[in-house]
Amino acid sequence: MSQIRKRLKAEYRALANPRQLNRFMDGNGSLANRGEIAELYQYDWHARKLKFETHFRGLILLQATAYRSTRDYQWAAENDPLYLACGAGVEISVAGLAQANRDRPLGPMLELAQQVLTEVRNLPQRRLRALDKETWQGIVRLLQQTDLIDALTVELPPRLEKWAKGKKEGTSALKLQLRMDGWDGSFKKIMLTPEPGVDTPYLPYLLSDLSQLQDQIFVFDGGYWKIAYYHAIADSQNWFVTKLNKRIKPLTVEKLPLPQQPLASEYTILSDDLIYLGDRQDILYRRLEVIQTQGKQITLLTNLIHLSADQICLLYRYRWTIEIVFRWLQQTLELDHMMSHSPTGIVRQILLTLILWGLLVIFNQNPSKLSPKLLWRQLYADLHHSLLEFGFRLGVRSALAFSPAYSSIVKKIT
Repeated sequence: MSQIRKRLKAEYRALANPRQLNRFMDGNGSLANRGEIAELYQYDWHARKLKFETHFRGLILLQATAYRSTRDYQWAAENDPLYLACGAGVEISVAGLAQANRDRPLGPMLELAQQVLTEVRNLPQRRLRALDKETWQGIVRLLQQTDLIDALTVELPPRLEKWAKGKKEGTSALKLQLRMDGWDGSFKKIMLTPEPGVDTPYLPYLLSDLSQLQDQIFVFDGGYWKIAYYHAIADSQNWFVTKLNKRIKPLTVEKLPLPQQPLASEYTILSDDLIYLGDRQDILYRRLEVIQTQGKQITLLTNLIHLSADQICLLYRYRWTIEIVFRWLQQTLELDHMMSHSPTGIVRQILLTLILWGLLVIFNQNPSKLSPKLLWRQLYADLHHSLLEFGFRLGVRSALAFSPAYSSIVKKIT
């Protein structure tokens, strides 16, 4: 075991002990008061034998390992040395654990999620993705004032169809509506909504602070569409880029000259027009017919009259960044594997996923860029190295117990 430990990379060796999980869960102090919050909500009383601290640790590890179900979780808490080394334990039956997931209050998780997300927003600014300034031209500056808006569908167990009916018969799902800072990746607005139906009604909540902002750019897909919302953004002296819904029939005012191609966005511009929308002829909008990199033709709509066509295309193309974050939440943080089949338990797991995402960002601060894959690799390596460290120290204790003559040598190693 000691030989394995010696072969670890230097940057991992410093993290190869369970104490680092404590530092990780503290989140720069954002979760240091989790015990007080649990006591405030009588968490242990509601959960009876399920203690908040050990269970919270277990849930964090559950999202970070290959375990899936409630039964898996209880087995790991009793038998997996990694769980034991990191202080995760469950003194309750599988049935009791499922019941506790359903009956415990959501308050503590809501408060912890808010504290972690606030801490992420307060981190020094850094780019969500590394961009070449020469290639991306003015978009690097624009991203500092850009928010990305989209929705992620979260598949649920079919038995929850009555609570959260999916689009198809016999399925269950809900949507995670998200507004994310395009520069540093922090979550600004979070909302859970039904899966069926359009996303348009939820845009007012996602933009509820619109009157307090100025020169902010919102980039969203065509699922959020209503002419009145476009007017509201323009009237508030903010900006947007979206895909024009086919139901909207604009009035063409002027055709603009096409830019020289190829463009940095790698889009092909077919037309660039100034238009009016609805009954408002005091606000000019811009419509661009473009062919995307994969060959699909779409129509972009924006009130960014002063930007080049290429910059507008770059902003819309950058919208894909939020899809990368969604994929990370769903696949890497196991949001597509629900351990609970109760509505309360599912909401709790979604909140826990957001908490874990925030802790990863805080724990792996990088002034140049945020790489979800790199963060995940780091945590995964840390957890497994904690197990190696735990085994190494158990080996040391065994050596001391059975070979006292080597105790001085072992002490020097440790």
